[in-house]
Amino acid sequence: MDTSKYEFSEWPLDLLLDYALKIHHRGIRQKGPEILTALNRLAINNPQLAEVRDLFAASLDDLENHLMKEENVLFPFLYDLFEAAESHASIEQMHCGTIQNPIRVMCMEHDAEAERHHQIRQLTNDYAVPSDADCDYAQLMKRLHNFAIDLHEHVHIENDIIFPGFEKLEEKWILK
Repeated sequence: MDTSKYEFSEWPLDLLLDYALKIHHRGIRQKGPEILTALNRLAINNPQLAEVRDLFAASLDDLENHLMKEENVLFPFLYDLFEAAESHASIEQMHCGTIQNPIRVMCMEHDAEAERHHQIRQLTNDYAVPSDADCDYAQLMKRLHNFAIDLHEHVHIENDIIFPGFEKLEEKWILK
């Protein structure tokens, strides 16, 4: 999906949360295991993919934990904060105080994943396809590259738009 035409900074915060959940979280869970299956299969005859496979498998495990924290803790509170602000209702602070605490953790995890996918990019020579590679290998490199692009967009939307937007909203609405 080409999202370069979207100006995410103009979207309402609740719509951005929906987008992160329905496009990025769902995409990671759908595409990730398929890519890992292909990596497992192709690493048998392409031993240079073994480290890529291991990094990608670790990424999927860590991303699943990350997504669960967002879905079960942070995002529900952010939706509540948005609704309270929209309806001018009161809302209690998050159980851990300010949202800056869980956001800091999410950003650190985003940085770790960005670094891991940078390593994958280096190991694959920027997702290059050797001249003697078959179409399954070429397809795998394309899928790894697209996964990294989607992950980059996910991190950008959350780190640069959603999280700062909600920090401002929290400051205005809760921390009066």
